Amino acid sequence: MGERIRLHNMVLHTRVLGPGTRAAIWTQGCERRCPGCMSPSSRPLDGGYWVDVDLIMKELSGLGDLEGVTISGGEPFLQIRPLHSLLCALRRETKLGIILYTGYTMEELRSMDQPQVADIITGLADLIIDGPYLDQLNDGTALKGSGNQGVNFITDRYLPFQALYQQKKREIEIIAAKGEMFLIGVPAKDTLEEWQRIFPPF
Repeated sequence: MGERIRLHNMVLHTRVLGPGTRAAIWTQGCERRCPGCMSPSSRPLDGGYWVDVDLIMKELSGLGDLEGVTISGGEPFLQIRPLHSLLCALRRETKLGIILYTGYTMEELRSMDQPQVADIITGLADLIIDGPYLDQLNDGTALKGSGNQGVNFITDRYLPFQALYQQKKREIEIIAAKGEMFLIGVPAKDTLEEWQRIFPPF
Protein backbone atom coordinates (compact mmCIF):
# COMPACT_ATOMS: atom_id res chain seq x y z
CA MET A 1 0.00 0.00 0.00
CA GLY A 2 1.27 3.47 -0.85
CA GLU A 3 1.38 6.57 1.32
CA ARG A 4 -2.01 7.66 2.64
CA ILE A 5 -3.20 11.08 3.75
CA ARG A 6 -6.27 11.94 5.81
CA LEU A 7 -8.45 14.44 3.95
CA HIS A 8 -11.36 16.64 4.92
CA ASN A 9 -12.40 17.28 1.32
CA MET A 10 -11.15 17.60 -2.23
CA VAL A 11 -12.53 19.57 -5.18
CA LEU A 12 -11.09 19.25 -8.66
CA HIS A 13 -12.09 22.67 -10.00
CA THR A 14 -12.28 26.04 -8.25
CA ARG A 15 -11.32 29.60 -9.14
CA VAL A 16 -11.35 31.18 -5.68
CA LEU A 17 -8.22 29.76 -4.03
CA GLY A 18 -5.49 31.33 -6.11
CA PRO A 19 -4.66 32.20 -9.71
CA GLY A 20 -6.47 30.30 -12.44
CA THR A 21 -8.48 27.11 -12.18
CA ARG A 22 -7.21 24.95 -9.35
CA ALA A 23 -7.78 21.70 -7.57
CA ALA A 24 -8.30 22.20 -3.83
CA ILE A 25 -7.30 19.71 -1.14
CA TRP A 26 -8.19 20.14 2.53
CA THR A 27 -6.37 17.91 4.97
CA GLN A 28 -8.10 16.69 8.12
CA GLY A 29 -6.93 17.51 11.63
CA CYS A 30 -5.94 20.71 13.40
CA GLU A 31 -4.86 21.19 17.01
CA ARG A 32 -5.54 24.93 17.04
CA ARG A 33 -8.84 26.32 18.23
CA CYS A 34 -8.81 29.66 16.41
CA PRO A 35 -11.93 31.67 17.34
CA GLY A 36 -13.95 32.28 14.19
CA CYS A 37 -12.48 29.29 12.33
CA MET A 38 -14.43 28.83 9.08
CA SER A 39 -13.98 25.05 9.07
CA PRO A 40 -14.33 23.57 12.58
CA SER A 41 -15.32 20.21 11.12
CA SER A 42 -11.76 19.87 9.78
CA ARG A 43 -10.30 19.94 13.32
CA PRO A 44 -10.86 16.38 14.69
CA LEU A 45 -7.71 14.34 14.17
CA ASP A 46 -9.79 11.20 13.62
CA GLY A 47 -12.28 12.79 11.23
CA GLY A 48 -12.34 12.90 7.46
CA TYR A 49 -11.24 9.95 5.36
CA TRP A 50 -8.03 8.26 4.26
CA VAL A 51 -6.92 8.53 0.63
CA ASP A 52 -3.90 7.06 -1.12
CA VAL A 53 -1.59 9.72 -2.52
CA ASP A 54 -1.50 7.65 -5.74
CA LEU A 55 -5.29 7.95 -6.02
CA ILE A 56 -5.11 11.74 -5.64
CA MET A 57 -2.52 11.87 -8.41
CA LYS A 58 -4.71 9.66 -10.60
CA GLU A 59 -7.66 12.03 -10.12
CA LEU A 60 -5.52 15.04 -10.98
CA SER A 61 -3.96 13.48 -14.05
CA GLY A 62 -5.57 14.40 -17.32
CA LEU A 63 -7.10 17.63 -15.98
CA GLY A 64 -5.39 19.79 -18.56
CA ASP A 65 -7.29 22.93 -17.60
CA LEU A 66 -5.70 23.23 -14.15
CA GLU A 67 -3.11 25.88 -13.32
CA GLY A 68 -2.33 24.38 -9.96
CA VAL A 69 -3.31 22.87 -6.63
CA THR A 70 -4.13 24.64 -3.37
CA ILE A 71 -3.68 22.64 -0.16
CA SER A 72 -5.22 23.81 3.09
CA GLY A 73 -6.73 22.27 6.18
CA GLY A 74 -7.10 21.39 8.88
CA GLU A 75 -3.35 21.71 9.24
CA PRO A 76 -1.36 20.12 6.41
CA PHE A 77 1.89 19.99 8.42
CA LEU A 78 0.35 17.62 10.96
CA GLN A 79 0.78 15.01 8.21
CA ILE A 80 4.30 15.86 7.14
CA ARG A 81 5.25 12.53 5.55
CA PRO A 82 2.20 12.10 3.29
CA LEU A 83 2.16 15.84 2.54
CA HIS A 84 5.78 15.60 1.41
CA SER A 85 4.99 12.51 -0.69
CA LEU A 86 2.07 14.31 -2.36
CA LEU A 87 4.10 17.41 -3.17
CA CYS A 88 6.99 15.33 -4.50
CA ALA A 89 4.56 13.46 -6.77
CA LEU A 90 3.06 16.72 -8.00
CA ARG A 91 6.54 18.04 -8.81
CA ARG A 92 7.63 14.80 -10.44
CA GLU A 93 4.52 14.02 -12.48
CA THR A 94 2.91 17.38 -13.28
CA LYS A 95 3.64 21.02 -14.04
CA LEU A 96 1.01 22.27 -11.60
CA GLY A 97 1.74 25.17 -9.29
CA ILE A 98 1.44 24.48 -5.57
CA ILE A 99 -0.07 26.87 -3.01
CA LEU A 100 -0.06 25.79 0.64
CA TYR A 101 -1.90 27.26 3.64
CA THR A 102 -0.62 26.58 7.16
CA GLY A 103 -1.38 27.85 10.64
CA TYR A 104 2.32 27.63 11.49
CA THR A 105 4.56 30.62 10.83
CA MET A 106 7.55 30.20 8.56
CA GLU A 107 9.77 30.63 11.61
CA GLU A 108 7.99 27.76 13.37
CA LEU A 109 8.34 25.55 10.32
CA ARG A 110 12.07 26.28 10.06
CA SER A 111 12.53 25.55 13.76
CA MET A 112 11.09 22.04 13.30
CA ASP A 113 14.45 21.14 11.74
CA GLN A 114 12.93 18.32 9.70
CA PRO A 115 14.26 17.55 6.20
CA GLN A 116 10.80 17.00 4.70
CA VAL A 117 9.55 20.31 6.07
CA ALA A 118 12.69 22.01 4.76
CA ASP A 119 12.03 20.54 1.30
CA ILE A 120 8.50 21.94 1.31
CA ILE A 121 9.37 25.47 2.45
CA THR A 122 12.37 25.83 0.15
CA GLY A 123 10.87 24.76 -3.16
CA LEU A 124 8.30 21.96 -3.17
CA ALA A 125 5.63 24.61 -2.57
CA ASP A 126 5.55 27.67 -4.82
CA LEU A 127 3.61 29.88 -2.41
CA ILE A 128 2.93 29.48 1.32
CA ILE A 129 0.32 31.45 3.26
CA ASP A 130 1.50 31.15 6.86
CA GLY A 131 0.27 32.03 10.33
CA PRO A 132 -2.76 31.34 12.52
CA TYR A 133 -6.16 32.87 11.85
CA LEU A 134 -6.78 35.82 14.21
CA ASP A 135 -10.42 36.85 14.09
CA GLN A 136 -9.71 40.40 15.31
CA LEU A 137 -7.34 40.91 12.34
CA ASN A 138 -9.78 39.74 9.66
CA ASP A 139 -9.35 42.78 7.42
CA GLY A 140 -11.01 41.54 4.24
CA THR A 141 -7.82 41.05 2.23
CA ALA A 142 -8.26 38.55 -0.59
CA LEU A 143 -7.12 34.96 -0.10
CA LYS A 144 -6.01 35.48 3.52
CA GLY A 145 -8.09 34.90 6.63
CA SER A 146 -6.43 37.64 8.69
CA GLY A 147 -3.89 40.41 8.27
CA ASN A 148 -1.16 38.73 10.32
CA GLN A 149 -0.82 35.93 7.79
CA GLY A 150 2.15 36.14 5.46
CA VAL A 151 2.28 35.58 1.70
CA ASN A 152 5.58 33.83 1.04
CA PHE A 153 6.67 33.46 -2.59
CA ILE A 154 8.95 30.42 -2.36
CA THR A 155 9.53 30.27 -6.12
CA ASP A 156 8.91 32.99 -8.68
CA ARG A 157 5.90 31.22 -10.23
CA TYR A 158 3.30 33.41 -8.53
CA LEU A 159 5.26 36.65 -8.29
CA PRO A 160 3.18 38.15 -11.15
CA PHE A 161 0.10 37.72 -8.94
CA GLN A 162 1.31 39.66 -5.90
CA ALA A 163 -1.45 42.26 -6.34
CA LEU A 164 -4.08 39.52 -6.10
CA TYR A 165 -3.07 38.94 -2.48
CA GLN A 166 -3.42 42.63 -1.63
CA GLN A 167 -6.93 43.26 -2.93
CA LYS A 168 -9.75 44.06 -0.52
CA LYS A 169 -12.07 41.73 -2.34
CA ARG A 170 -13.05 38.16 -1.54
CA GLU A 171 -14.81 35.62 -3.70
CA ILE A 172 -16.38 32.32 -2.73
CA GLU A 173 -18.01 29.35 -4.40
CA ILE A 174 -20.69 27.10 -2.97
CA ILE A 175 -20.80 23.47 -4.08
CA ALA A 176 -23.46 20.88 -3.37
CA ALA A 177 -21.93 17.40 -3.26
CA LYS A 178 -22.30 14.16 -1.33
CA GLY A 179 -25.45 15.41 0.37
CA GLU A 180 -23.90 18.55 1.82
CA MET A 181 -23.27 22.18 0.96
CA PHE A 182 -19.62 23.17 0.88
CA LEU A 183 -18.22 26.71 0.91
CA ILE A 184 -14.93 27.24 -0.94
CA GLY A 185 -12.68 30.25 -0.61
CA VAL A 186 -11.91 32.81 2.07
CA PRO A 187 -15.26 34.47 2.81
CA ALA A 188 -15.89 37.95 4.13
CA LYS A 189 -16.60 37.88 7.85
CA ASP A 190 -20.29 38.75 7.49
CA THR A 191 -20.66 36.13 4.75
CA LEU A 192 -19.17 33.46 7.00
CA GLU A 193 -21.40 34.47 9.91
CA GLU A 194 -24.49 34.21 7.69
CA TRP A 195 -23.32 30.86 6.32
CA GLN A 196 -22.80 29.50 9.83
CA ARG A 197 -26.22 30.81 10.87
CA ILE A 198 -27.84 28.83 8.05
CA PHE A 199 -25.54 25.81 8.36
CA PRO A 200 -24.42 25.75 12.02
CA PRO A 201 -21.04 24.08 12.60
CA PHE A 202 -21.10 20.92 14.68
